Amino acid sequence: MSFASGSFNTTTPEKRILTVRQLNETISDAVRMAFPATVWIRGEVQRLPTDASHRTHVYFELHETGQSGAAEYQIPVSLMGWDRSRYGLGRYLDGTDPDFQLANKLEVCLECQVDFYAKFGKLSLKIVGVDKSFALGKLEASRRATLAFLKTENLLEKNASILLPEIPLRIGLITAAGGAAERDFMTGLEASPFGFQVHLQSAKMQGEQLQSEVIRALTALQSQDVQAIVITRGGGSRADLSWFDQKDLAVAVANCPVPVITAIGHEIDHSIADLVAHHSCKTPTAAAEFLVDRVTQASVRVESAVVRLQDAANVALVTASQRVEVTERMARAAKAIILDRRLAFQTLAGRFQGAVSAQLSLCQRRLTGLEALLVSRAQLKVNLVSSSLDRLQFQMASSAINRLTVASDWRKQAADRLGREALRPLQTGHSKIVSLATQARLLDPQRLLARGFTVTLGPEGKALTSAAALAAGDRIKTRFVDGEIASIVQPGGTASGTKQIKKRKEKRSGGKGKKENPGQETLFR
Repeated sequence: MSFASGSFNTTTPEKRILTVRQLNETISDAVRMAFPATVWIRGEVQRLPTDASHRTHVYFELHETGQSGAAEYQIPVSLMGWDRSRYGLGRYLDGTDPDFQLANKLEVCLECQVDFYAKFGKLSLKIVGVDKSFALGKLEASRRATLAFLKTENLLEKNASILLPEIPLRIGLITAAGGAAERDFMTGLEASPFGFQVHLQSAKMQGEQLQSEVIRALTALQSQDVQAIVITRGGGSRADLSWFDQKDLAVAVANCPVPVITAIGHEIDHSIADLVAHHSCKTPTAAAEFLVDRVTQASVRVESAVVRLQDAANVALVTASQRVEVTERMARAAKAIILDRRLAFQTLAGRFQGAVSAQLSLCQRRLTGLEALLVSRAQLKVNLVSSSLDRLQFQMASSAINRLTVASDWRKQAADRLGREALRPLQTGHSKIVSLATQARLLDPQRLLARGFTVTLGPEGKALTSAAALAAGDRIKTRFVDGEIASIVQPGGTASGTKQIKKRKEKRSGGKGKKENPGQETLFR
C-alpha cells in the first residue's frame, strides 16, 4: 500500500497456491535433499507392540526426555517387513540375538532413513541398522559389567546363603521416611497378629545420594541386632530404578551379614540389588506379606508341634492308665488266688491231720507191741552208738584243734606281712627325708662362711660373681660368718694397691688372725 498526493493505491501481491500433493512432494524432495544418506538417531523406545515379533510391519516411536522427565520430542519409527529380511533385523525383535532385543523404555541408537510419505504427509524413520553396543545403553552396559564382577567374586548368592530366621520379628527398614512405601509396608505388618519391631533408617530412594545413604543405613542396622533388612520403594521410571544397579550398593547388599529383602519397582522390574538380595518381592506390601507368611508358617508349625505333643502326652497317659488298671486287676486276681490256695491248704491240712491221727493210733498200737522188743534192741544200739559217738567226738575235737592251729598260723603270718608292708612306705619316706635334710645341711651357705668363704653383695643386694659388674662409687657388702662390712669401690684399682689395702686392713684388725668388726665400712681401690 502506498500514499501519494493525498491519494492512495492498493496493490495485491500475486498468490502462490499449492495443492496438498505439491506441498507434500516439495517437503519430500527437501527431506531427501537434507538427508541424502542414512543417519543415526538416538532415543528411547516407546509404544513398541508386545507382539512385534509376530507382525510383518512394526511401528513405534522414539522419544527424547527433557529436564522435566516427560517426553518433549518424539518421532514415528517403522520397521518394514522387507527391511527386516533384507537387513536381518528380525533377531532384534524375536530375542534370537543373544545381546540385544528392542524393548520399551530402552535407549537405542538406530540407523534410519528419514522418510516423508507424501500421500499421508507423514514424516517417519525407517530402520536399516542397529548399533547394539549403544543400544545396550550406558546403564545396561554398566549393569552387565557389575553383574560380571559380582559373578566373578561369587557375590550373587552370598546373601541368599545366609539363614533367614524362622520367626523374623526384628526388622530393619530402609526407605524414604514418610513415603508411600513405608506406609504400605507398615500397614502390611500391623495387619498381622504378630509383634514386629521395625527399625527405620531413612534414605534417598533415587538420585546420586541413594547409594551412599543406603550403604550407610545397612551399616547402621547391622549394629541394631535386626533379623532381616528390607529395602523398598515404589515404582518409577527405568532411569529412577537404575540407581539400584550400582556396583558398590550391590556389593554392600551381598556382603551384609543380615538377610536382605528387596521390594523395588514393579513386578517387571529386576534391579541388581534384587539379584544379590536374599529374597526379592514385587512391592512393599508383598515384602510385608512375605515376612508375615514366614512367621505365620513358623507359628503354625509351633502350634502343630504343641498339638502333637499334647496328643502324645494324652496317649502316654492313657497307656499308663491302662497299665495301672491291668496291674490292679492282676493284684486283685493274685489276692483271689492266694485266698483260694489258703482255703485249699486249710482243707488239705484238716484232711492230713485226720489221716495223721488215724495213722498215729495205728502206730500207737503197733508201738505198744514193739516197745519191749525195741527197748532191748535200743539198749544194744545205744551202747553201740555211744561208742561210735565217743570216737567221733575225739576225731572232731582233733580236727578242730588242727584247723584252729592252721588258722592261727595263717593269721600270724598275715599280721607280720601287713606290718612289714605298712612300715615299708614309712621307711622309704624317712630315708628320703634324711637324705634331703643332709643335702640341705651341706648346701647351707653358712657352712661355706664358716669355712672362711665370704659372699659379696652388690648395690641391689644380689650376690656378685664378677668384678666387671661393679663401677666406681658402688656400695658393696661383704658377708662373713659372724657379720657384714660395707665398702665403696674406688677407681684405678691395681693388684699392688689391693695388697696394700689388705695389709692396712690386717693392721687395723690387729693381725691376720683378727677380723674387722661387722658393719665397718672399707674403701677399695
